[in-house]
Amino acid sequence: MSIEEKELIIPALKALRNAPNRTLTTTQLIQILRNELKPNGDDLVILKDRSDDRFSQKVRNLKSHNSFTRYGLAIYTLPQAGKSSGTFTITTQGLTYIKNI
Repeated sequence: MSIEEKELIIPALKALRNAPNRTLTTTQLIQILRNELKPNGDDLVILKDRSDDRFSQKVRNLKSHNSFTRYGLAIYTLPQAGKSSGTFTITTQGLTYIKNI
């Protein structure tokens, strides 16, 4: 069964909470969620004209769909010069949101 984008939010926030400085690059977040959620089936299909699969696209969609920033759960910082991946940092509100989960 395919993992939905909304199913990534809590595991992603937990990963951010446990990360050094509570910050992860998009690339790091993809790898952590891949290891934890073990995507399979359609999520592993390589996207047309791309080198990545549907699962990594769903994780990147957390940024493009503003899934965290819309609710104040995390902030996204654009990639620095020479870097290919921006960073997510969990906010106090994000920590409160997952505190009892």
